[in-house]
Amino acid sequence: MIGVIERVKNAVLLKCSTLNNDIISKTLINVIDESIYHFAEELSSMINDMQFNLSEEDIRNNTSDIIKVPIIKKIKRKLFIDSLALQITNDSYVEEYFNNQITIDKLKTNYVKELNVNKSSNQLNMTEDLNLYSILQELRLYVDENIINLIKENTFLASAISSLIDNTKEELENNLKKMIDDADLKYLDILINELRENDKELNKENKGDEKVMENESLLNTNTKEEKNDKDINKFDKYDDMTLFNKMILSLNTKEEKLSRKESELEKRKKDIDERLSMTNKNIESNIERENSLSKRKLELNSKEVELNSKLSEAEVIFLNMKPLINGLNKIKESDMKGGNDGE
Repeated sequence: MIGVIERVKNAVLLKCSTLNNDIISKTLINVIDESIYHFAEELSSMINDMQFNLSEEDIRNNTSDIIKVPIIKKIKRKLFIDSLALQITNDSYVEEYFNNQITIDKLKTNYVKELNVNKSSNQLNMTEDLNLYSILQELRLYVDENIINLIKENTFLASAISSLIDNTKEELENNLKKMIDDADLKYLDILINELRENDKELNKENKGDEKVMENESLLNTNTKEEKNDKDINKFDKYDDMTLFNKMILSLNTKEEKLSRKESELEKRKKDIDERLSMTNKNIESNIERENSLSKRKLELNSKEVELNSKLSEAEVIFLNMKPLINGLNKIKESDMKGGNDGE
């Protein structure tokens, strides 16, 4: 039974992890691209009659550069943080199901609610929501600088563009929430399918074990009866006080075993808590390193732009100096010729 439970836990964990990778690489990209497309299309139609050097493709590309990567990072972080709650929920239901503490119907009813409770319990001391205000604020600044500042007099159009950004934010948040909710239902499907599949195998094993046990019981019935008679005779050898002392000794031994097990479990709990703490620190450290690397990349890109600019300036200076150098060479050549004639 324990082997089946662990096998199901691992299979569910692997399939849920694969699903998360598909969500990030496919579903999430489609959700973001769809909202960017709608935004660029509507904004382009609003300013179509104005003298702007911005095509719909320009708006789409610029919008993608501003919001796409931050949203992907945000959702990656959320799925990672929620993954611990997902594993805890799945493991708990696997154990309850195989211990006959819950049915599939009850599992379907309680799963999503229980998963959301575990998500909000903040096991990793980290949080991530679906609020896109700060990310869309960058888009708003871009639109203000490149469009609204040039049409301040047209308050109606400026207000409509501002409302378009608000609607894009709301559309993205709603679509991302739906994506997460759909993922929760897919996690449930994965869990139920694994439980049912392994339940069939477990039933087959149990039927085989029952047949073996029936045969063994038939063979050992007479032997057990003989043993019982012998055991009665053994007890007759001792008086009541001796039997009482033996019983007390047996209870003390069992108590010692339980105490040792309790101590071992407490030790394991401390070990797990320490590992979880180290995992939290490693996660925070990796996030800080990622942020640091992103910052360094931005700095290097800025330096590259600056160096390219200086290189362009040097090329311009060189091109301007070239005619001057040629003129000086000609003057030098004429002076040399003049000197020869004088001689």
